[in-house]
Amino acid sequence: MPVDGVLSHPCGTLIFMSSIAQALSFQRILTDSPAVRLLAAKNAPFVMATVSVHFGGAPAPRPASEVYELMAADLTVLRQRGMDLPKTPAEYCTDWVRSGWLVRRAGSQRTGELLEPAEDALSALQAVQRWEKPRSAVTASRLESISEALRGLARDTDPDISSRLQRLQIERDRLDREIERVSQGDFELPSVERVSERLEDILTSASSVPADFARVRHEFEVLNRTLRRQLLDPDATRGDVLDDIFTGVDVISDSEAGRSFNGFYSIITDPERSAYIDAWIDQILASEPARHLDQDSRMSLRSLIRDMEEAGAEVNSVMTGLARSLRHYVASEQFAEDRKMIELIRETRALAADAVEESELNAIHAMETPLQRIGMSIQSVSSIELANPGEEVVEGETIVNAAQPLDVGELLATVRQSEIDLEELIDSVRDTVTAEAGRATISQVLARHPATQGLGSIVGLLHLGLQHGLPGGHTGHVTWDEDGITRHAIIDQYAFDTTSLEEM
Repeated sequence: MPVDGVLSHPCGTLIFMSSIAQALSFQRILTDSPAVRLLAAKNAPFVMATVSVHFGGAPAPRPASEVYELMAADLTVLRQRGMDLPKTPAEYCTDWVRSGWLVRRAGSQRTGELLEPAEDALSALQAVQRWEKPRSAVTASRLESISEALRGLARDTDPDISSRLQRLQIERDRLDREIERVSQGDFELPSVERVSERLEDILTSASSVPADFARVRHEFEVLNRTLRRQLLDPDATRGDVLDDIFTGVDVISDSEAGRSFNGFYSIITDPERSAYIDAWIDQILASEPARHLDQDSRMSLRSLIRDMEEAGAEVNSVMTGLARSLRHYVASEQFAEDRKMIELIRETRALAADAVEESELNAIHAMETPLQRIGMSIQSVSSIELANPGEEVVEGETIVNAAQPLDVGELLATVRQSEIDLEELIDSVRDTVTAEAGRATISQVLARHPATQGLGSIVGLLHLGLQHGLPGGHTGHVTWDEDGITRHAIIDQYAFDTTSLEEM
């Protein structure tokens, strides 16, 4: 009988609880996994095609500008085929980075920003490719590979000398019998189907390598951040990491992920082993059964080692670069400053906690002193709008007007609006001085000859007074009409006499 929703039988209880744990685990994976979200995405075909074609079989960082250019050409064709892809390549890549399908890295001054596929995108792509070309796992070659791997592991883990010698003796007897048969021409070439099966097993095993490389790169980056946090941690772990670095230990290469990768990389970069593998591939492709392989399988097999070497070199460069950066960080002043900052922050938090306990205030108490935010506002570069030179281009034909007769009086009126007519002012001063018996002020000039240019006439008379007049020693009131309004001003009263007239 079930009790509180749990089966009473021990085995039943175990199965019931295990199914619940599995259901919750699968729910978490389906919710959190970027690979699952990619498979369910609306534009998943475009994402996976971009990763597959533009990053190749051995995904490596590529300049973002190149990726944008290639994607722009793809978008043009796909939109013509009816696919709803409204965004630009840069906007799509930004969305894919946020979704965990692409990784954005800082490049050099020559390459600029770099993009590369994330592990989850490669895993989703690998799954879809398996669905596109399903390969049976129930094959004789697959069973032979598993049996051979188990036999080798059992032999290598056997601590008993006699049993190891016995296995070697059996293996030697088998080889002697095989040598005898081959020397007599007693051997059989595998069929085309058998060759295809074994090559598919090889390519299937190799297809998971790019995703493994992406995961190893991610592990190295996470390890680098973890080590940097430990270096700034005041606990005992900091001393252990510092001791390792100062004694020359490559803490990243010596990690579990580093040792695993170094074992793989030492094999793939061994010249003798690589030469043997290349020779074996050439021999396989030149054989009669391999001539029936499709072109994609032949190309994948041909580039198998080269792709692994390139991807491995990229991961090795990341690992050595992070190790070098970590050693440089420890030896730099930045490390000491960061550690001091962490200590000050911890001290400040402790003092704040003590102050809260000792006072009647709590952490959410409103302060009487207002805090004013200072500093500059930071905006995204994408919000800046570039000037479009095309907006200043005048469209349409230029209209050429025919020549018209010129009115001199109208031209002079236009000039008077922009310039002060000093000739007219000098004549006004001359007439007023004569009328006033040899001496006249600016006010007297304006009383006899009103300001025809408004304020311009006032400024012109002041200019003449400064240049040729006599300081009056007092101010005077002047008026002029401008746009039908009488305006007033108080100015210095310069005087003009017969000597001033001679100088003008």
